Amino acid sequence: MLDGFRKHSNSIVVKTLLFLLIASFAAWGIGDMLRPAATGNSVATVDGKEISAQEVYNDFQREMARMRQLTGDQGVDENLSKAIGGSVVDRAINRTLLAVNADDLDVAISDEQVAKEIRSTEMFLEDGKFSRARFEQVMFSNRLNEAQYIELVRGDLAREQVISVLNSGVYMPGSAAKDLYVYLQEKRSADVLTVGLDTVGDIPAPTEEEVRKYYEDNIDSFMAPEYRGLTLLHITPAAIAKTIDVPLEKIEDAFSARHAEFKKPARRTVEQIVFANEEDAKKAAQELAEGKAFAELGGEVLELGDVTKEELPEDLREVTFALSKGEASAPVQSLLGWHIVHVSDAVEAVDPTFDDLKDELRDAVALELATEEVFAISNQIEDALGGGATIEEAAKAVGFDVVSIASTDDRANSKDYKKVEALKGQQAILDEAFQLDMNAEPVMKDDGQGGYFMVRVDNITSSKARPFEDVKLAVESFVLDLKKFDAAKKKAEEVVAKIKSGTPIAQVAEEAGLVLTSEMNFTRMDAKLPKDVVKTLFESNVGDTAIGATQNGQIIAVLSEIKSTDGDADKSQIEALRGEMVNAVSNDMQTQFVNALRSRYSVNVDRAMVNRLFVSESQ
Repeated sequence: MLDGFRKHSNSIVVKTLLFLLIASFAAWGIGDMLRPAATGNSVATVDGKEISAQEVYNDFQREMARMRQLTGDQGVDENLSKAIGGSVVDRAINRTLLAVNADDLDVAISDEQVAKEIRSTEMFLEDGKFSRARFEQVMFSNRLNEAQYIELVRGDLAREQVISVLNSGVYMPGSAAKDLYVYLQEKRSADVLTVGLDTVGDIPAPTEEEVRKYYEDNIDSFMAPEYRGLTLLHITPAAIAKTIDVPLEKIEDAFSARHAEFKKPARRTVEQIVFANEEDAKKAAQELAEGKAFAELGGEVLELGDVTKEELPEDLREVTFALSKGEASAPVQSLLGWHIVHVSDAVEAVDPTFDDLKDELRDAVALELATEEVFAISNQIEDALGGGATIEEAAKAVGFDVVSIASTDDRANSKDYKKVEALKGQQAILDEAFQLDMNAEPVMKDDGQGGYFMVRVDNITSSKARPFEDVKLAVESFVLDLKKFDAAKKKAEEVVAKIKSGTPIAQVAEEAGLVLTSEMNFTRMDAKLPKDVVKTLFESNVGDTAIGATQNGQIIAVLSEIKSTDGDADKSQIEALRGEMVNAVSNDMQTQFVNALRSRYSVNVDRAMVNRLFVSESQ
């Protein structure tokens, strides 16, 4: 029951307990997690209970680290950063909802329950018994005191009590699991012929009459969207920043205040083997010196990951960071035994000078100053408009130029199918432009990205059918493809007729100029055939045929073999499937329960804080 809860709650304690070795804390960034949260900063509140920005940010950093491991630091852009951040915030809200609900239900966790849970935690066991020394070293390595950890465990158990009520009624009959297993494990094989568009021979080009008829019958497919001509004034901090002359002393102040942000500590990618005694450790060190591979020294190789010096247990810090890439240490003693540490990669510390950061800090300070000015400039523009100025005159008064946009649809595409640069990523401007009447008086609006804009609609081109001559070539190509598809279908039906008449499929393939292949032992879930073909084959007998369309023509399949199972010899697999079914039902119930809690308790998210936390990480 507790395992099921841990899987879905994502609580701090659960994550802590997943680290089976002390040093694994460092590999997952727990040092970040345990730093004090920024005072007064929260990303959300649940029924008045704050969710700290620091807690969420640390969780986010771990998720980003995992993503970078998977992608090699490629593809982690702003959109992905926001998506991961949103998921992290949702999880934090769900945890807090359960905690608030547990408080409302007066769920109480006794000291005895907490003690039992801690004493049974695998990380703290030595020879099967709770080790006070190991417990204290874990607490020290992660900057936790005993009282803090006890409260984390108490909160985790309280949430488990709430979830356990839901899970207690979840049951899945063994017969249902068996029936599903038999259904999923049934396998079939088939001989396959593909009638591609390239096998139908020369198809006459469609006549202009055919093309025009298709155009007229399907006119809705050839409609041009509504286009609007716009005059746009867009005031952004980035544009203002370019005009600001930042005093040198402000850049120097920024360097003093933010220097620590740019410093990067030395890092080592570390693995270790822990030996029970010094003799074994020295023997392994000698073997290593003689050329034996680290992984072959005996004992379990423990991956500590990419760590800073502070993230390692104190006994290993100096020794590890004295090593270069590819080097291993002499035996080192700690409370856990004798360690040999191997460094597979090394990155030295970075401490940039003022000259290194001057340009970047200048831009950052200019942007900060511009953010303060943008609102004042927008007010000046509104004052000018109130005095009778046009949008062009108001823009000129504050030193800006308007942008004339000849045409755009509501997706920032012009009539010539090019993106309108001034409207890229500016959904607020597009929404406003397509709500306004033509020549309506412009009003200053917030662009949702720190800037302000006003837009005037100068002309509107209503949605209408594209002229036949403009789309004629595209329609011709489409009609020709339809003719080829019809020819492929006709040829496939002729092939099926011959197979059903008793002609061997190999002979039919040769006569029709088709390649005969086989799909062997596929199930309903993993077949590489069109879905309608698979469905027919699993409803057929050996020798029956199925035909279906693909993007490139037609597929013909002849069922050649059926392999069924009664499941009697697969009891362990059926029981495993039953467990998955129980978990799926349990997960669905937990999701519905948490959604219900969202309706019961007020949930408020500070979107500005979320954007600051997550967008900056991707940049």
